[in-house]
This record gives sequence, structure tokens and C-alpha cells, in this order.
Amino acid sequence: MNNQKTYEKSNKIETVALNSFNSKDYYALLSTNEDAFNRQQKAQKLIDYLCSKFKINSVQVIVRNSIQPHSVRETDKLRSKTLGSYNNGFRVITIYNLTAKKRKPVAIKTFVNTLLHEFMHHYDYEKLGFYTSLHTAGFYKRITDLKNKLEK
Repeated sequence: MNNQKTYEKSNKIETVALNSFNSKDYYALLSTNEDAFNRQQKAQKLIDYLCSKFKINSVQVIVRNSIQPHSVRETDKLRSKTLGSYNNGFRVITIYNLTAKKRKPVAIKTFVNTLLHEFMHHYDYEKLGFYTSLHTAGFYKRITDLKNKLEK
């Protein structure tokens, strides 16, 4: 399947395959402190739960207690930053725990949103069978759908 067909298919899928979730692990992660190790433990627990629930291969979560990779303009303004990444070949989600400029722990809501974004890439490969995971409108709607269902 080429990128255009994958893009079109991804765009049409706006919800995740399940409707009910146990929100315990989601809220436990939201209430964790700023420590990278604690965040990693609770993030892994949530991701393990989601992988089990969707019946897909597990993925490892790594929370790096380092600043987000970033680039700056000549004016010293932030041009881009990487909050997290997903490596399909190794099935690894990496989240950076410290902000690019202030080097402070990332806000927990940003952390969780990044985790769910990277999980959705994993979902696209494992559950939807895509050979690539594109940032389509459908991709972002699936993240919102999953988050809304976890918050119930």
C-alpha cells in the first residue's frame, strides 16, 4: 500500500477499536510526580494495559531524564523540539522528561498526551496493519477518542 492509500485509509479511521477501558492506570499516571523513573513505571503499566486490551504486541516505554532534542533559531527562539518518539522496529516509545529551554520536568498532561500520541503510532502498525503511521486528521481523532474513553 503506498503512502497516499495509507493516508486516505488512516484519515477515515477516527476511533479506536474498543469502547470501554479501566481508567485506573491512566489516572495513576496523571497523578505521578515529576521523577522520570516513577513516570516510566506508570507509563509502562498504562501501555501494557492498552496493548493487552487491544490484543497487540507490547511496546517498551523509556522515559529519558534528559532535555528534549531541539533546535533554535539565530534569535535563540525555539524552532522545533521532540517530545517523544516511537521506533516500530524495536517497539520502543521514548519520552523526554525535561523541557528543551527551561530544563524542568514536562507537565504531566503534556507527558501523557505525548505518550498517547506515540502509542497511537504503535496501534497503527500493530492493530490497523499500516506499514507507516502518518499524522493524518484521523490519526489525531483516534488519539482524542482513546483519551476521551480513558477519561470516563
